[in-house]
Amino acid sequence: MPAEQADGFADNWAYLRTELHWLDRLLMGAAAKQRKEAKEIDRIAQSKTDQATSHWWKGLITAEGNAAYDEYRQPSSGSKLGYQAQLEAQIRSAQQQGILLALPSLRERLGLSAFEKNLVLMSLAPEVNRRYAKLYRFLQGEEESQSDLPTLDLALRLLCKSDQEWRQARQGLVSNSRLLRHQLLLMPSGTTNSLLNAPLKLAAPLVNYLLAEQPTAQALEELLTMHGVASPTPQVRVVSRNAQLQWLQPQPLPQNLPALAATLPAATQASLQGMEQRIQGYLKAMQQWQLSAKTLAPPGLLALLIGTQEADQGLVAATLADGLKKSLLQVDLAQLDPLHYADLLKEITTVAPSVLLIQAAELWLKRSSLLSTALLHQFWAERRRLPAITLFGVTQPAAVQLCWQRQVDRCIYFELPDAATRAEIWRQAFPPEVPLSAEINWPGLAELPLHRAEILAMAQESLAYAAAGAAEAVGLDHILYTLSQHGKTVVVKPIKIKKRTKKV
Repeated sequence: MPAEQADGFADNWAYLRTELHWLDRLLMGAAAKQRKEAKEIDRIAQSKTDQATSHWWKGLITAEGNAAYDEYRQPSSGSKLGYQAQLEAQIRSAQQQGILLALPSLRERLGLSAFEKNLVLMSLAPEVNRRYAKLYRFLQGEEESQSDLPTLDLALRLLCKSDQEWRQARQGLVSNSRLLRHQLLLMPSGTTNSLLNAPLKLAAPLVNYLLAEQPTAQALEELLTMHGVASPTPQVRVVSRNAQLQWLQPQPLPQNLPALAATLPAATQASLQGMEQRIQGYLKAMQQWQLSAKTLAPPGLLALLIGTQEADQGLVAATLADGLKKSLLQVDLAQLDPLHYADLLKEITTVAPSVLLIQAAELWLKRSSLLSTALLHQFWAERRRLPAITLFGVTQPAAVQLCWQRQVDRCIYFELPDAATRAEIWRQAFPPEVPLSAEINWPGLAELPLHRAEILAMAQESLAYAAAGAAEAVGLDHILYTLSQHGKTVVVKPIKIKKRTKKV
């Protein structure tokens, strides 16, 4: 980070120069690595076939250097918050001074991921200097690309550090990116080219906005309106205990919560009941025997909710909130920038929710967490001092360090329910106001092995199809249609309703 920008960026171009300097280092490092690998391959390869299959034989014939990692992806050596944290600090400082920076404003307005933001930067660079086009052509291979633009393949190779990041970035871009949806980013691919070989081209109005010396919020809104992006709706913040909730989200409890809670495994129901009684009993003991908080052990409970379905975690949290007659607040760490972790902890401390659900909690509890151990210990101690329940939703136990696993009070696992339970979940999945056909074969539907969250999602979608077709009630055909839309097939026959015959 340049020293002259310690107090924020002076203007949009000062910000761009910093980002392009970062891109320079990334590209030059990749180019140096490619030259070295090409030299090693040319020393051994005897034909074009040898060169094309080098990714295979390099694993058998060890050339000089480390050939263990494919392409440009290197193993992570721990937290790399330094540069990004400084960059974000300079951006916030500039914003506080009233200086609008084009790319950060676009990212905030559209909710772009870090990958999408860097994708825009890579696509913008050739519009600033031709040397980027030359570097892209070199890295992509002269035979593969004569374009000035980077391809999706190059962007994924440079910006993703692992195969998992590669898959997530590609899927997020092609399936749900607002850049592509509103044609702010174009990926023209010929009929003979793969999607990975498609060049990344920014719409001309977006290029002009990003390169403006003094971009304005009005210019951004005009650009987005031109591309069919709806204007932002005013955000209403919920006020609780005189504190504005910026990161925590209040969650409404389902109307059919008691029926859904009854489908939880008996062991889980017993564990939740015990947690409720402990919190309630602590408060009653203080009132009944006039005890002070110092006399009793810390009442707060910490629990791990282990399972891949977030709806299951939400059901447990809602059941506890309903039993304690308290509101439920939750936060999804996967949707939160790590730079805001400290702010989130302060908000939790200020609001002190009685029931708190933290989803994607492995981001805090894993070995390579970006939240310091000291802050997390302090947070746990604070939550234990309160008569409150803190739930950490994770996908699997292996994602949580042993030191944290040993400190939790409960571990609740979500396994695939049996057929009888699945049938009951299907029955209770629809709101009580929605009429259901008597021909629905619940045991037949239960033959399909689905998790609780999947059944709830299918039920919601089925009633939407029924309403779209102006049906008087949700029928078996609507449910089967929903299942087929998700590639799930099961042969279920409707229950025959016997007609009553009048006695003569």
